[in-house]
Amino acid sequence: INYANEKLQQKFTLDIFRSVQEEYEFEGIALGEVTFADNVEVLNLVEGRMGLISVLNEECVRPRGNDSSFVSKVNTMNKDSEYFVRDKFYRDCEFGINHYAGL
Repeated sequence: INYANEKLQQKFTLDIFRSVQEEYEFEGIALGEVTFADNVEVLNLVEGRMGLISVLNEECVRPRGNDSSFVSKVNTMNKDSEYFVRDKFYRDCEFGINHYAGL
């Protein structure tokens, strides 16, 4: 559900904020800087070329693929990501994703 919410949030951001800014600029209406959270990095973490979904698909077709191996791979690949969360209290097969709705 959180992945779907992230996609919806991205669509809302693109449709509303960016399109309104472009429309105002086109019409010559002065508009102060409007800042908004862009969740593209979270979506890249999940659905990017080497994102969680790709790694999960790869792990599923491996003859001895398993949860621990999957989590180990994504942990290694995303250890520097501010959106990938691996807490010392998590079990071997657990991780979190920090996104707009929380962890």
